[in-house]
Amino acid sequence: MNQEKFTFELVDKYTPDIVIKNLLGQIEEATRGYVIGNIEKYDGPILSYTKKRESKGVFAALQGTEENIRVDIQTKLGEQGSGQNKFEVFLTVKGLEYYRYRMMFVGYSAIAYPATVVMNEELAIAYSGKRNTVFTVDTMKKLEELIEDVINCEMMTSLLQHLINESLRQEIKNIPEYIRTES
Repeated sequence: MNQEKFTFELVDKYTPDIVIKNLLGQIEEATRGYVIGNIEKYDGPILSYTKKRESKGVFAALQGTEENIRVDIQTKLGEQGSGQNKFEVFLTVKGLEYYRYRMMFVGYSAIAYPATVVMNEELAIAYSGKRNTVFTVDTMKKLEELIEDVINCEMMTSLLQHLINESLRQEIKNIPEYIRTES
């Protein structure tokens, strides 16, 4: 094997969660803290999945129903012991304690790239023009471009303005009536 086939300069310096966290800071800055972009560890599945139901109980036992389960030897090859890193990316709004707008999920294994991004359908359409919500991102640069496109798209700008407006309404609601009427 020839060493010249490889490069030893680290291009993708940050893991996907760090890249996203850094870019989400733009939301808080642009909205003057009324809307905050968050990324947190997530334990659930990030992709839709189907769980196979097992036949159990007296009826199944009487019928002698046996279910064949296919075992694919390929599942034992490739990455072993690779932890799954899964994150939820969402917006919170000042004054709306229980409100959360989920933008996407992000997942990657022990190897940071490629990463999987599963977007909210509205954002996916705004980003790609298609209903496809799952994107594979091969590099840090491509992830940065994706997040920049998403947080700067017209749909997101409109949503952020609605959230700012609601936060301002909440502020007004908390001002005593006698002060509101004076201005």
